Amino acid sequence: MKGKIKRAAVLACILLLCALAALCLAACAPDDEFAGEALAAGEVRVNVRDGQAIVRWGEEADADGYNVYASPGLYGEYEKVNEELLRAERFEPSGHAYDYFRIAAVREGEEEAIADPVSAFGDETLIVAEGDDMAAVQRHIDDKHARLETGSTGQFSSERFAVMFLPGDYGELSVKVGYYTNVMGLGSVPGEVHLGGLYVSDKVLSNDNSTCTFWRGVENVAIDADTPWNGATVVRWAVSQATSMRRVDIRGDLALSTPSGWSSGGFLANSRVSGTVRAGTQQQWMSRNDEWAAWSGNSHNYVFSGCEGYIPAAKWSESGNRYTVIEQTEKIAEKPFLTCVDGEYAVFVPDVAEGTAGVTWTQAEAGTRIPLDDFYVANPDTDTAASINAALADGKHLLLTPGQYLLEEPLVIDWDDTVVLGMGYATLKIGDANAEGAVKVGDVGGVRLANLLIDAGAYCKNMVVIGETPGISYADCPVVVSDLFLRIGGVENVHTETDTAMVINANDTIGDNFWIWRADHSRGVAWEDEYGEDGTVTAYGNPVQTGLLVNGDDVRCYALMVEHCEQYQTYWKGENGLTVMYQSETPYRVPSQDVYLSHNGTKNGYASYKVDDGVQTHRAYGLGVYLVQYDNSFDIDSAIEAPAGEGIEMLHMVTCSFSASGTSTINNVINDIGGPVGSNSNFRRLVERFPAA
Repeated sequence: MKGKIKRAAVLACILLLCALAALCLAACAPDDEFAGEALAAGEVRVNVRDGQAIVRWGEEADADGYNVYASPGLYGEYEKVNEELLRAERFEPSGHAYDYFRIAAVREGEEEAIADPVSAFGDETLIVAEGDDMAAVQRHIDDKHARLETGSTGQFSSERFAVMFLPGDYGELSVKVGYYTNVMGLGSVPGEVHLGGLYVSDKVLSNDNSTCTFWRGVENVAIDADTPWNGATVVRWAVSQATSMRRVDIRGDLALSTPSGWSSGGFLANSRVSGTVRAGTQQQWMSRNDEWAAWSGNSHNYVFSGCEGYIPAAKWSESGNRYTVIEQTEKIAEKPFLTCVDGEYAVFVPDVAEGTAGVTWTQAEAGTRIPLDDFYVANPDTDTAASINAALADGKHLLLTPGQYLLEEPLVIDWDDTVVLGMGYATLKIGDANAEGAVKVGDVGGVRLANLLIDAGAYCKNMVVIGETPGISYADCPVVVSDLFLRIGGVENVHTETDTAMVINANDTIGDNFWIWRADHSRGVAWEDEYGEDGTVTAYGNPVQTGLLVNGDDVRCYALMVEHCEQYQTYWKGENGLTVMYQSETPYRVPSQDVYLSHNGTKNGYASYKVDDGVQTHRAYGLGVYLVQYDNSFDIDSAIEAPAGEGIEMLHMVTCSFSASGTSTINNVINDIGGPVGSNSNFRRLVERFPAA
C-alpha cells in the first residue's frame, strides 16, 4: 500500500513538473505580434521591441531576395546590414534599431529600392546627421514648411513634423518652423547641436500678424541669429499660445514677434540669449529660468520667474511698465527630452528642483537617463488605444511619434514614474464614442506627461484627469505636465464637447505651459448647435463649461492659458495653489446675458480665474484677462474672483478690451475692485495687489 502511494506521489510530481515545464516553455516562447500580418508590395514597416528593430516589407514579384541598408540620417550614406541575401520579407538587424532602413529587391543580380527609407520614428520625422546631404535636408524642411506655413494651409492641417538633429554642426542650415513642428536637438546639452538659423514666418496671417501662430516648438539646440528685424539680426520666434522654446542657446538676439504685427504668446524656459530679447509686440509673455544680456519691450503682462541677467524692475502701472519678477522658481522639473549619445537613444528626465534660477544645462544636470528600449514607440498608422494601453500596463514608458492617434478609450497610466512624451505635436483625438477622454493618470506619483496636443470628440466628461483621489500627497514625487495643449473645436465641421477639459486631483502636481482652447474661429465653432427652419444643423457647437478644475492641494502652474470656455475658465478648489503667469480671453459671441450668469443667476458672467470661496491659501502672480467683442453685448462683473483671507496673495492683475464690434464690458478686475473695461470705457485696467497691503 505504501509503495502504491509512493509511486502515485512520484507520478504526480512528474506530471506537475511536466506541466510547469510546459508553462515555462509557453512563457518563454516568442510572442510574435506581427505573425500573419501581410504587407503589400512596396510597403515597409519598422518597429522596435525591447531595443530590437523588426524590419518587414511586402513580397516583391520575381525577386530572388533582398538586401537591407541602414543610415542614421535620412539623407546619409546607407550601409548594407545583412550578410547573406535575404529570402524572407523580414529582418532583425544587429544594432541600428532607430536608423532609417532601405530595402532593395534583387533580381538577377540587380538591385531596385522598393520604397523610400523608413524608420521607427515614422514618416513625419526627419532625422539629420552630420555628413548627410544638407541641400536635400534643407529642401525637405522647406517643402514641409511651405505646407505648414500659413494660417490658411497649416493651422488645422493633419500633417505633423519632428526634425531631429543628431549631435553635430549644421551651420549651413536655416530651419523654418511651421505649424505642428518640433525642432529637436539630440545632444546632451544645447551646444552639441548647432544650427545656422531658425525663424517663424511673418506670413502666418496678413499684416505680419502672429496672433494665431500656435502649435510649434524648439528645444536643445544652439542657434545663430540670421534674420533681419528692425535694424537688428535675430532669431525670430514670433509666436502665440501652445508654443514652446526650451533649453535653447541663442547666439545673438531673440525677437518674440515680427517687426510690426501683433503677437500673443508665449513661453521661454531654461534658455540662454547672449544678446537682447526683443519682445516687440507681444501682448504677454512667460519667461522661466532663463538668462539674457538685455530685455527690450513691454505690453500688458510679462512675467519673469527665476531669470538671470538684465531683468527689468518689477512695476505695475499704466504709465510705466508691467513686469512681474520672481527671483527664484519655487518648484519645477524641466521637460523630458530625447537624446542620442554615442549612437544610443534615450530620454533624459530632469529631477524636480526647488528654489532655482538660470539654466540647468551649464552644469552637471540632475536627472535620469532612460534607454529608449524601455519605451513603447507608438505609430499613429498602426497603434490603437488598446495596443498603447497594453504597453503601459506592462510598465513601458511611451513615446508618441508624430501623427494623429484616434482613441477609442483613454490612455491609462497606473505605474509610478511613467514617462509619456510626444514628438512633432503628436495628437490624441478622442473618438466620438469615447466619453472617458484621452488621458487618465491614476493614484500614482512621479508621472511625466509632455508635448501633447489633444482634440475633443463628440462628447467626453473630461479630456485629461490627473489623479483619481484628491488629498493624496505626492510632495516627493509630483506628477509633472509640460507643454500640454487641449483643443475643443476648430478642426472639423462637427460637434465637439467636454464638460471640464482638465481636472487635477493629485496633490503637488506641477503644470508647465498649458493652453486649453475652446476654439473661437474656423469650423465647428458655436455656443451650441444651431438649426435652420427645416431642422438641419447650420452651425456645430463646441461647448465647454470649464477649462481647468483644480481639486488637489499644493498644485503649481506656470504659464497657464485658458480661453473662451462658457463658464469659469479656471476654477481652483484646492488649497495652497500657485499660478505664475495666467492668460485668458473671455468667450466670443455669447448669445445673451441670460445664458451667461453665475452665482445662481445673480451675477453677470463668469470670472475667468475663480478661487473657491472656501479656499484659505492661494497665490497668483501676473494675471491677464482679455475681453474680445463680436457683435454682441454682455457684462462680466469680475474677471477674477478670490476670497480676501490672510492666506490669499494675488499680485499684478490686468484686464483689457479688444473690441471688434460689440459693446460688452468687464466691470471689475477682481471681485468689485478695478473698474470697467469695454467699448464704452477704459481699454485697460490694473490692480497691483489683492488683498491690498
